[in-house]
Amino acid sequence: MYTFFLGTNFDLSSAEISAVLTRHGISFEIISSHKQYIRIQTQNTLPVNLIKNLGGTIRISQDVATWNAMPGTEEILAALKPLPPKWQIGLGYIGMSLNIRKLGIELKKAARTESSKLAFVEAKAGSVLNAAQVIFNKLTSLPNSELIFIQNTDQVILTRTIAIQDIASYELRDTLRPARDARIGLLPPKLAQIMINLALPQDAKKTTTIYDPFCGMGTVLQEAYLMGISAIGTDISSDMVAASTKNITHLEKNFSVNASHKPEVFLNDATNPNFPEELRNKDITVVTEPFLGTPLTRALSPIEAAQFYESVIPLYRHFFQNIHSILQANARLLVLFPAPRIRENGKDTFTPLPRTFLDEIITFGYRKLKLILEEKPLLYARPNALIAREITLWERV
Repeated sequence: MYTFFLGTNFDLSSAEISAVLTRHGISFEIISSHKQYIRIQTQNTLPVNLIKNLGGTIRISQDVATWNAMPGTEEILAALKPLPPKWQIGLGYIGMSLNIRKLGIELKKAARTESSKLAFVEAKAGSVLNAAQVIFNKLTSLPNSELIFIQNTDQVILTRTIAIQDIASYELRDTLRPARDARIGLLPPKLAQIMINLALPQDAKKTTTIYDPFCGMGTVLQEAYLMGISAIGTDISSDMVAASTKNITHLEKNFSVNASHKPEVFLNDATNPNFPEELRNKDITVVTEPFLGTPLTRALSPIEAAQFYESVIPLYRHFFQNIHSILQANARLLVLFPAPRIRENGKDTFTPLPRTFLDEIITFGYRKLKLILEEKPLLYARPNALIAREITLWERV
C-alpha cells in the first residue's frame, strides 16, 4: 500500500496521480483519502523517480505495518527489523493524538537495548516533517527513515517515506531562472507539471508533441523538456520568445536533459489561423495558460467582473476556433481560464468564466473532459491571489 501526501490542492493533486498511474499502465484502487493524502492499493511497483514528475505530490510512503491500536515501542521496532547499528529517523503523525517526543525517546531507549544507536527528528504536533528536513537528514536513504503514523478509521498505520519532492530543483527552475517578470504572472513549475500530466494521452506508447501557444516565460516548455517530451512554444511577443529561449538554455546548463527533445520557440499570434508549419501533421497536445486578463489590485464588483470576462473571452474564442484545423481527432487541450475574485454581499468568491462560454467552445468542435468526479470548476490559486486559474481539459471532435 502506498500513501501519496498531497500539495495544497487535493482535487488537482489526486487527479494528477490518477492520470499518471493510468498512463504508466498501473492498475490501482484508491482505498482511502484525507485532505492531506490518498492511499492506493496496487500490485505494481511504482516507477523509480515517479515523484520527479508529480507536481502535486510532496512525498510518497509505503506501508510498514498496521495495528488496531497505537502500538508499543517493541511492536514498532519489531516492524522495522533488522535494526541497523546506527540510524536516524524522522517522526510525524496525522489524524491522531500522539506525544511524538515521548515516543522518540522511548524508541531510542528500546533500540539501545538491542545494540542499535537511534537518533530522531520530530515533526510539529499533528503534522509531518517538511521536505527540507527530510532531505537535510537523508531520511529517504536507508538505514535512515522518515516514519509517519496515520490514524485511518479504526487502524493505526505506520508508513515509511520512499520519495520526497526535490525542493532545490524547483527553486532552480523557478525563482532562480534568468528570465522572470512577476508583472505578467508566473506559472509555477509544479502547476505546469500537473497540466502536462493531465493533458497527455493515457496510452504511454502514444507519442505526442506538447504545444504551448501562449508560452510566455517557457515554463510548460521547460517541464516538458525535463520529462523527455518534445515541445513547441509560440508567443505574440518577441520579448517572451527571447525569455523562453533564455530559460531553456538555463535549464540545459543545470539539468540532465535529452537534447533531442529540446523545445522549439517561435513568434506567432495564436489567435491567427496561420499557425507555424512546424505544427502541421504533428500529433499535438496543447498545454497552455493564455492571457489571464489585466492584473487586479482588489476584488471586482459583479459589474466589473462582467467587463473583465468580456475583455478576455474573445482571445480564447479565436484560439479555439483557429487551432481546430491543425489538430488531429481526439487531440487534447489543457487550457487555463481566469476566475477573478468577486466581492458580492460582503463575501469574496473566485468566479470562473460564464458556463455559457464553455458551451460555446463545444460548438467549435470540442468535447469537455472531466478531471474530477464532482461537477464543479477545478481551481488553482495561490494564497491571497486575486485571480484563480480554472483548469479545463478538452478533446477535439
